[in-house]
Amino acid sequence: MEMSEVICAETDMNKKIKFNRGEMEERIVDIYVSADTLRDGETSTKREETADTAPNNGPGDQHSEPDSSGKRSSRVAAVCLGLLCVLLAWIIGLSVYYNRAIKDSEDERNNLSKSFSLYKTNTTAERDQLQTRYNNLTKERDQLQTRYNNLTEEKSHIQAKLFVIEQHCQEGWRYFDSRLYFLSSEKKTWKESRQDCLERGADLVMINSREEQTFLFNLHMRAWIGLTDSVTEKTWKWVDGTSLTTGYWGTGQPDNGRLFSGQEDCVEIYYGQDDPVKTWNDDICGTNHNWICEKGV
Repeated sequence: MEMSEVICAETDMNKKIKFNRGEMEERIVDIYVSADTLRDGETSTKREETADTAPNNGPGDQHSEPDSSGKRSSRVAAVCLGLLCVLLAWIIGLSVYYNRAIKDSEDERNNLSKSFSLYKTNTTAERDQLQTRYNNLTKERDQLQTRYNNLTEEKSHIQAKLFVIEQHCQEGWRYFDSRLYFLSSEKKTWKESRQDCLERGADLVMINSREEQTFLFNLHMRAWIGLTDSVTEKTWKWVDGTSLTTGYWGTGQPDNGRLFSGQEDCVEIYYGQDDPVKTWNDDICGTNHNWICEKGV
């Protein structure tokens, strides 16, 4: 009994083992089928070609294999179509993005170009204004420099004049309106008087204005002046050769000496008159009088 029970037990164990191996094989087949459905089109095609060449194990296998291949093909097509749609959408989105980026870049470039043009215009205008201001300041500086130079030169001339005037005043000269006048203390003929003036670097006085005439009258002198008609009678000329235009003759003058007609050819200023602008008198050139020399400073 014990031996038979052992044998039966071993027989049942072998059956269970066989049964379990068959069940595991079916499960393994199902796992492979499920994995094949997730593979790409190329793997499915190879799987179908292998299935067609393999021998049939039974009626159930011949009925289920074609349906599984059709489902795999449709799923692969759906996956590919989905991928194509995703790719197309990605391309469209990328194109829209780049188009917008290009447009924004062009707008920014245009704005920068406008800003640069405006900046350039403003800078050019400001530069021109600064250049004009610089030119005006340069011109004003040059004018001021010229004025400064003129004032400096004038100052030097004035200082030189003051020096000359001071020296001459110490020697008995008088100053009036930029002219120096020497009043003699002795008497000589008209010709000798002029020679003395020439030796002093001057000449007998020439009266060219009413103010100068009044100044000389107020010196209270009877003196020779540089006017004569000794060359041509009644044609009065100054010692520099210019003709007389305005005379300050005393009443009834010139009379050419009346009794001594044609002998009074030289002119003196005579302070004894009442009117300071009517003091000239013609006299004989050989008469001795004081004289007045004149020269510029």
